[in-house]
Amino acid sequence: MDRALNSMQVAALLISASYGIGFLFGSGEMALTHGMAGSIYGLVTAVGMLLLTFFAARLWRGGRAVWDLFGQVYGPSMKHGVALLSIIWMAGVLAAQIHGGVAILRLLGLGEWLAFAVVLSGVLIASRLNLGLASTVFALFLLGSGFVLLYALLSGSGGPFYVRGPVLFAQALSTFSVASLVSITVAVVALVVTGADYHQFLLAARRPLDATLGCLLAAVALVALSFVPASVVLGLQQDGGLVGLGDNKQVIPFALTHAAAGLGVAAMGKVFLIGILGAALGSGAAILRAMTSALETATDGRASGERVWSSVLVLGIGAALAIRGQGIIDTMVSVNVIYIASIMITFGFMITGRPLPIRCAVWGVLTGFTVSSAVYVLSWARVIGGNADLLSLIAGLGASVVVLAGVGVQLRTQSARKA
Repeated sequence: MDRALNSMQVAALLISASYGIGFLFGSGEMALTHGMAGSIYGLVTAVGMLLLTFFAARLWRGGRAVWDLFGQVYGPSMKHGVALLSIIWMAGVLAAQIHGGVAILRLLGLGEWLAFAVVLSGVLIASRLNLGLASTVFALFLLGSGFVLLYALLSGSGGPFYVRGPVLFAQALSTFSVASLVSITVAVVALVVTGADYHQFLLAARRPLDATLGCLLAAVALVALSFVPASVVLGLQQDGGLVGLGDNKQVIPFALTHAAAGLGVAAMGKVFLIGILGAALGSGAAILRAMTSALETATDGRASGERVWSSVLVLGIGAALAIRGQGIIDTMVSVNVIYIASIMITFGFMITGRPLPIRCAVWGVLTGFTVSSAVYVLSWARVIGGNADLLSLIAGLGASVVVLAGVGVQLRTQSARKA
């Protein structure tokens, strides 16, 4: 592994991994119903990044992806299991990119199902492009949209909202239920701490100190960036600039084209939307590659011989989540909690240097996943109504604790009999 990144480079990569289509479009969508509290996703991501500073040096010294760490401590079956579980939370991120691409294409006049087909095809094709070229081109698309969003903030009525962001955020938190706040916070913070996409940049740092400082700098930057999408949306809303918006998921691309018109390039509105679409497809392609890699890890490379079909399989998982019709951030949170409920307790013991017995760990992860997934499926089938995410999280973690305790007692009893 090439360990050459300084703290600023680590921070830049951590920010780029966080401040994507899901962050932008999801925060804008939430701002329409929760005001400045729609910034919650970015702020809790920053909290997760701050928490990650306490583990960054230890992760750097381990020098392995999260599933490899599990494999090193708990054996190959756990490595394969955690790799498969990682596909679940990454599918939520992929679904966010699909949501974003569909929202843009619908603004361009395509029907919903045709838009889905175009986005899925585009993500699959983009994932087959040269990685270096693709990452550069798509990053430029996203950077360009970021500059236009900043222009929209400074030129419109969003500036005063941004200045008062922390106060307005605190006032608007009451628009969320306690259950929603807890599930969003735990799901996002815990995922930042345990997510392989963040760990890869820490492992590439020159020194443990660079990994730690990179997390700290990223946390500070994300706090500053968190209020931007909601401020732009609230400014447009105050000015009556959202007339004609068909879908809340479209509010950020809608705002960006509105800002482009202010730059005197109104005729280029469609071209600009296509550029943002490129950013969504690029982000989707990156996460699709990561999901395919996780699948290959879970199958000991057996899926690598049929990489295209592996990509189609994991793309189908992301598409299924997107078709469910949840909000962008809600989609990511709902599958994050399955991953967190499955591994969080075992990960906590491992990262603090007190690993569980292998049998305890395996049964704890399996039980947490089974119970949390069951709640998720019941919610999808509308058997369970509100607060399903929190219920999925608590049920999975609780079941995991009970099984860990039971297996632990069994192992101690067996040891006592042998003695």
